[in-house]
Amino acid sequence: MRALVKTAPGVGNLSVIDTPTPTPGAGEALVRIQRSGLCGTDLLVYDDLYRGRKRPVPCPLILGHEASGEVVELGPNTAGPRPGTRVAIEAVTGCGACFHCLRGNYNLCQDWHHIGLTIAGALAEFAIVPASSLFPLPDAVSLDNAALLEPLATVINTLERTRPTPGTPSAVIGPGPFGLLHVQALRAAGAGPIVVFGRPGDESRLEVARRAGADDALIADRAAANAYVADRTGGVGMGLVIETAGTAEGVQTALDITAGKGTLATLGLVRSAEIDVLQVMRKDMTWVGVVASVRRHWAEAIRLVAAGRLNPAALITHRMTLDRALDGFTALRRREAVKVMYDVASLS
Repeated sequence: MRALVKTAPGVGNLSVIDTPTPTPGAGEALVRIQRSGLCGTDLLVYDDLYRGRKRPVPCPLILGHEASGEVVELGPNTAGPRPGTRVAIEAVTGCGACFHCLRGNYNLCQDWHHIGLTIAGALAEFAIVPASSLFPLPDAVSLDNAALLEPLATVINTLERTRPTPGTPSAVIGPGPFGLLHVQALRAAGAGPIVVFGRPGDESRLEVARRAGADDALIADRAAANAYVADRTGGVGMGLVIETAGTAEGVQTALDITAGKGTLATLGLVRSAEIDVLQVMRKDMTWVGVVASVRRHWAEAIRLVAAGRLNPAALITHRMTLDRALDGFTALRRREAVKVMYDVASLS
C-alpha cells in the first residue's frame, strides 16, 4: 500500500512510499482509508518539533490522525462494525488502567497512544486501529465531515469545559482549522458577537472565518486586539476567549481581553510564555486547558454534524491525492490552506 511515512528523525524525511498492507490482530480492525486530513501537528512532526508526553515520535512512522473510511476486516475474535461499514477513527487510546483511564479521561493518560504520532496513522491506503476506536457513520455524515470529527470532538470538549451561553461575547485567537471549528460551534451555541484575530498572512483564512460565522475577523497584534475589544465592549472584555494560535503573544493577548469573571480556554501548542499572572487573579477569571477528547465528545460531534448544526467540511480549502502529500504541507506552512483534505482512495 502507499503511505506517507516519516522515515527518520530530523527535519523533513517524509516520503510517500510503498509499505506492506497490515493484517489486523485480536481487538483490531483493518480500515480502507478514503479521506485523511492534514493537521498542524503533522507540520510539527515534519519540522521535528513535536514532543509527545513520554516518548519521541518513532521512526519510521505513518503520519495522519484525521481520517474516515470503510471497514475491510476485523481481527480474530473481535467485535466491531461489520466489513463495509463507513467509519470515523478515534485517534487516542489510553492504557486502560491508570487513574485517568479508570475515570474515563483517557485523553489525560500519560501512556496514551495516538495514531500518526505514537503508532501508525491514517495517511495511507489502509490503517490498523483498535476496533473500539471506530464510530459507524450515519448516512447524513459525509466522509469529509467524518475525517474532521477528530478536531471537532476536541471543540466539543472546549464547549463542555467553558459552557458558552447565548449572547456571550467571544473571541478566537488564531484562524486555523481549530479556531474556525470553534467559531462554527460558538455560533451554533448562540454565543456572540464572535470576533477572530489573526496575524499578517492570515487574510484568506479570515475570509473563511466570516463564512464560518464570525461577526468580525481582522489582523491584530496584541495592542490592536486590546484596543478593538476595549472599544467594542466599553472596556469590559470578552466573556469567552479561545486561544488556538499557539504563540506566546497569543496567550498574553487572550489574557488581556478576557473579561472579569470571564473564561479563557487555551488549545494552542506553545510550551512557554511570559504572562501577567496577576490578571488571572484580579479578573477572578477561569482559565482552562483543553486537550483531545473522549468518546462522548465524538458522539456529540457526530450528532451535531448529522443534524446539520455543524459542517466542518466547509473549512476544506485544498483537496489533494496522497501522491501530492508534500504539497499539502507547503500550503499549510504558507497559510494558504485552512484545511487540506487528501482523497486517499485516488492515488493520482
